[in-house]
Amino acid sequence: MVGGRPFSWGGVTWKNPKFYQDRFGVSGFEASAARIMAAVRRATCETVIFLGHCGPSGLGDRPEDPCGKDWKPIGGDYGDPDLAAAVNETRNLGRTVPLVAFGHMHHRLRHTQERLRTPVSLDAEGTVYLNAASVPRITQTETSRCRNFSLVSLEADKVLEVSLVWLNQDFSLQSQQILYSQTEPLVGVKKT
Repeated sequence: MVGGRPFSWGGVTWKNPKFYQDRFGVSGFEASAARIMAAVRRATCETVIFLGHCGPSGLGDRPEDPCGKDWKPIGGDYGDPDLAAAVNETRNLGRTVPLVAFGHMHHRLRHTQERLRTPVSLDAEGTVYLNAASVPRITQTETSRCRNFSLVSLEADKVLEVSLVWLNQDFSLQSQQILYSQTEPLVGVKKT
């Protein structure tokens, strides 16, 4: 498992340069991608799973896309270019990238209540991109408190299934929504 750039806002503008330089010694997207790749090269496995705050660029520019900008002016790809570069370079090293998981862009859209953000995207190389930012993360009723979690099942370097589950305070399953299944094409899964 390799981490992307922490505290990212997403998009093509490098924000908070002093913070990133002071804390992580990176001064821009290229330096950040190099830092991510240093972790990839230290990994002992040929399969690399990326975990980031914001997802990579390249997953679409519509507001409902996994990293699409849903505030005014709406539209635009707000993924991280450095994470996208690291995913591509990892593949160029001959390693497998079955999953890139992230959050940041909430599933409820700001500009409309008519639909939700697309939570899963699948690219031509078979990588599953999961935006796990389902909010609220905790719901409270008079009798119960439930929390949501994203579960990913992997086998032989492939994502088999992605689901969003809600558990109560006793860890009992209250509900499960299958977001992606390798065996069944699902509505709402975007192919890039």
